[in-house]
Amino acid sequence: MFPVSYIKPLVIKPSMITSSTAVKKLAGEAEWVATTAYVIGQVVTRADLGGRRFENKIAGTNANKPEDDRDRWYDLGLTDQNTMFDGKDGRQSIAPNALTVVLRPGAHNAMFLAGLDGIALDIVWKEYPGGPEYQRYSGTLEDTQPDDYYDYYFSPYSPQTDFLITDLTPYASCEVTVTISNPGSVARCAIASIGDLTAVGGPALSGVSVDVSGSARVTADDRGMASVVAGKLACDLTAQAIVPSDMARGVVRSVRAVQNVPCPWLITDQRLREELRSFGLGAVKLTYTSNRITASIDVQGTI
Repeated sequence: MFPVSYIKPLVIKPSMITSSTAVKKLAGEAEWVATTAYVIGQVVTRADLGGRRFENKIAGTNANKPEDDRDRWYDLGLTDQNTMFDGKDGRQSIAPNALTVVLRPGAHNAMFLAGLDGIALDIVWKEYPGGPEYQRYSGTLEDTQPDDYYDYYFSPYSPQTDFLITDLTPYASCEVTVTISNPGSVARCAIASIGDLTAVGGPALSGVSVDVSGSARVTADDRGMASVVAGKLACDLTAQAIVPSDMARGVVRSVRAVQNVPCPWLITDQRLREELRSFGLGAVKLTYTSNRITASIDVQGTI
């Protein structure tokens, strides 16, 4: 059975990315102009901020700069070839039709992708640049699981939003090509975490908790009119696992290495069980009793 684990991520430097189709802005996204009347959902860019993108929330004209008017503009952040590797939040690298990235990350045995938007995923691993292929994944990102005939015929397309592979052979000079295809639309990836799979303990004990409550809240103005303030959309995850006594010291030392580092935390490697995986900040507490050591894992999800 799959042990409770995390992926200790490699730091992907821009020099490791040999090519990418990721773009800073999409067709139709122009530089913000104070006198323009924008419609809801329109995206503008700010060259003064390095190409930062903002999505309009209120139709009309307003001379306030987007970065100074968060009530009117939603900050989509910077997007380029490095965004999917920064491990900071859910900002997505984007490209029309297909997002293809070629990189040389160094030896690794696991890869986790999240915040995917596309219809197909293809990944090729080569022993070295231009060398022989040693592993490949090709598959659809279709995730529609109809519960009945009505859903089968009328439910919309639902994409698979994450991908996990954990049985990779490590090659120090490997070259990896990742392609997310979305013909006629925009391909996106928010998180590409590449590194070493590290077990915290055995399989999760019963009582795994997935918190989808978020942090939105209801507020009221001076007339008592209610409104909703948006909060975090990511899920949190808690679980417990038994830790063999000879692993305990190593678990503490390895978890210290990812303190304050967002990374993938995994309860299962089963496809289409993304609710049992979380990318975020993890905390591990070991409890010693007379007959066993229990690890309590608490993950604050960021995406």
